[in-house]
Amino acid sequence: MFLRYVHNFRAVAIVVIVAGHAANTLARDDDPRTMDFLLDLLDNGTVLFVFIAGFLFEHLFAKFAYRDYLRKKLSNVIVPYVLVSIPAVLYTVWLTDPATTQPDYLGGTSAGYQVAWMLLTGGGTFNYAVWFVPMITLFYLAAPLFAQFIRHPRLYLLAVPLVPLAMLAHRPPEVVTPAIALYFLPAYLIGMWASHERKRLEPLLHRAWAWLLGAFGFAVLLRFLFSDNHGNEYARSLFSQEFGLFDWMLPQKLLLCIALLGLMLRLDAVIGDRLKFLGEVSFTVFFVHGYLLYAFLIVYVRLFGEDPQGNLPLWLALTVGTVAATTAGTAVAKRLLGRRSRYLIGS
Repeated sequence: MFLRYVHNFRAVAIVVIVAGHAANTLARDDDPRTMDFLLDLLDNGTVLFVFIAGFLFEHLFAKFAYRDYLRKKLSNVIVPYVLVSIPAVLYTVWLTDPATTQPDYLGGTSAGYQVAWMLLTGGGTFNYAVWFVPMITLFYLAAPLFAQFIRHPRLYLLAVPLVPLAMLAHRPPEVVTPAIALYFLPAYLIGMWASHERKRLEPLLHRAWAWLLGAFGFAVLLRFLFSDNHGNEYARSLFSQEFGLFDWMLPQKLLLCIALLGLMLRLDAVIGDRLKFLGEVSFTVFFVHGYLLYAFLIVYVRLFGEDPQGNLPLWLALTVGTVAATTAGTAVAKRLLGRRSRYLIGS
């Protein structure tokens, strides 16, 4: 049941996500146009991860047993998430100035409340990317509901109105877990649909992947040239629409999902198993790359007394260095800890 091209897609997805977060780590004052383009190209890359999660849920559904499914997610995702998050949470709550490092709505709350809130939402710390885990946990818990889509494929038609609904709602702050789950729900369902239609979809992707990738590039160029906003548009609340009627970053990244699925299928024989390990440890890279980006920021500021200004070479070096360091560290951890590494780092 292993699909190598989907596994390779997962490796590419984590690179896109890290690259987007690397761009957000760098200041934009010295080269704003380059940074604007990188944000338009890479931001909202989490859509790719959600799409893959939906694809694999449908693909592996033949072995689905709800209790066993939740047990595996607990040991392979939730426990590593908590263990990896604890250092960032404790550092934020007890070793930083709350006025500059914590959201305003945590002001005046107890340390215990702050710790619980950060772990339950994944927000409030420098390792901000892990908000994904509380959000995707809602999808894990809703697995019996998603199973109905597999048993009754006509339900996939619900994804059609859900896409414009999510675009109208816009992407809320990461800490609003149910709201952000609504935003990413279409990506999960479309991933499930792509797996359901895989045998019919693969021949089409073989022929159309270049057109799809070109359409994605055109969408990025349109936003870069004609939009006043670049990258993610975090709405104050659902449907508040401070940035306009529609959130165009969602359909743009959904288009990239289908395009990359086709590209990885087309290049499957060329890539082979070269991306196998990166795909296997993609969740670990996701868990810990925020630590490396934050460490880079702290060291740079202490050395040079200012925030690092973004440019193409620095962004590329930061992306490659972060992916390489997290991958190498994961390889060492797996060798030292063996099977127990899965409980600590998710790999």
